[in-house]
Amino acid sequence: MRKFVIGFLCALGVSAVFLISPASANNVALSNAVLKNPAGGKITVEFKLSQENPFGNVTFDSIAFSDYIWVFVKFSTTNGSDGSWKHATLSAGGGVAPTADNLGAFIKSSLAGPAGATFNVLWNYTADGVGAIDANTLVKICSIEMVEIPTGSFYFNAGGIGITTGADDGTKCYDGTGVDDGANEVLIDAANKNVPIDPNWPNGYNAFYLAKYEISQQQFVDFLNTITATDAANSYDATKFNTNGYRIQFNAGAPYGARYTTDAPNRACNFLDWDNDTKRYLSWAALRPMTEMEFEKAARGTQKAGTNKRTYPWGNTAPSTNTGSVDGGTHIIHYANYNNTAGAKPILVGWYLSQGYAPSATEATGASPYGIADLAGNVWEHLINCDWTTVPTNGNGTITPPASWPGAATGKGLRGGYWGSTATNLQVSYRYVAGWTGAGRDNVVGFRPARTK
Repeated sequence: MRKFVIGFLCALGVSAVFLISPASANNVALSNAVLKNPAGGKITVEFKLSQENPFGNVTFDSIAFSDYIWVFVKFSTTNGSDGSWKHATLSAGGGVAPTADNLGAFIKSSLAGPAGATFNVLWNYTADGVGAIDANTLVKICSIEMVEIPTGSFYFNAGGIGITTGADDGTKCYDGTGVDDGANEVLIDAANKNVPIDPNWPNGYNAFYLAKYEISQQQFVDFLNTITATDAANSYDATKFNTNGYRIQFNAGAPYGARYTTDAPNRACNFLDWDNDTKRYLSWAALRPMTEMEFEKAARGTQKAGTNKRTYPWGNTAPSTNTGSVDGGTHIIHYANYNNTAGAKPILVGWYLSQGYAPSATEATGASPYGIADLAGNVWEHLINCDWTTVPTNGNGTITPPASWPGAATGKGLRGGYWGSTATNLQVSYRYVAGWTGAGRDNVVGFRPARTK
């Protein structure tokens, strides 16, 4: 049975070898972290990383893809005091090359493997205004499992079900001529990118990264415990505790960095709004929201010579309605968490991949062609819809998101269904709430990160 340990890998320490906090990141484990070899205003951050069940080299539609571990570093020069944590600027010259913006690095999961391997990144601490590394310097290494969705053509709005009569479906999908293709099945390829005006808008055709799992409660706890106490208070609502499976709790008497806890660390996090929670978290992690066209590409896969118009992420088979005991409640045991069972809450992210109940077919794990879990059911996922024509950039490592991301009232919506959805809501092209402008924390809403390659 596959194990899932969800959240962030956070290692703490000073100048040389340092202590490791409990591992908590999508069945990734971290150990043996050290800071070493300071020279020229830079220092090596070395760590051992292991990954259960990496994809390795796999293909769909004869196009190769792989899974990766997104690694980024936070630091404090005042022994981890409130408000001191900042995002580290990486530099070329380490064992793992950083992304072009130097805000993190992608490590291929198969290089880590179950046995683990040692990696290092180079932190350019002078670029972050740090004069010297001393005993008050702490570092946190954070990690999220992601999949590189490959470049390729795919069908958007297969079946033409995207536009319905609902109040929240008013989004459009403009191509370069200003024609709304939102109600039509469209092949997104190199010739017809169907983008909203700007050819760089992430419409799913070009390669991008997407998280394997929805953000878990432990991952959000780790975020709350790293930002300032004031900012964390603005991204948390104690009145939601113990409602529909939400188990994040605040303890005012605990020290800063340990005030937020959860006893359901691997469960998908609900009650996450757009402006205070989703956007802040994604920017803090140097990631970004996905777009609804990226959602369909990740859920459906490339076109397979024009034949791949699958209804659900796993294929065309309707999901099962068989129930059993899952994550402390009664839930559907194959394909997806949906159908408003007695459990009435999100469940552990990636649970269906664990095959806790042996499915009759591989597709019953509910994963997409790229091995991405829970794109149907569990929680509705915040994303940018096609009405937003500005190109969304990656986050900057702070909780202040880029201006290129929409606010709650414009250009964002939901996709994917939730634990109370019908099977229809789970269809890849279902856009009934693609224009949802709700600004508050809803018990059925969460998100997953993306990143422009």
